[in-house]
Amino acid sequence: MSVHTEAAEVLLERRGCAGVITLNRPKFLNALSLNMIRQIYPQLKNWEQDPETFLIIIKGAGGKAFCAGGDIKAISEAKKAGQSMTQDLFREEYILNNAIASCQKPYVALIDGITMGG
Repeated sequence: MSVHTEAAEVLLERRGCAGVITLNRPKFLNALSLNMIRQIYPQLKNWEQDPETFLIIIKGAGGKAFCAGGDIKAISEAKKAGQSMTQDLFREEYILNNAIASCQKPYVALIDGITMGG
């Protein structure tokens, strides 16, 4: 299973027995958008239940940053526009963090470069 489009913020693919998540926003230091979180969470849960997936790997694209945390710029812009994205992003990000912490499969983060956040 692969999700690859030119503008994809996150790439999800199977490589052998591994599920691979690539944070793909190098211009934004791979900061997590709400869209990214909403793509990663269900795939993580699917791979956790898949008997042919033995580990899950996450990495950042671009070589400069693994992940700069939540997308604070998008949160700021949403707040200025009167949108409630702030609560949604942090709620769903921490649900994802909990899913990672309690994942029943080995979860390997290839951390290289700038790394911040939950």
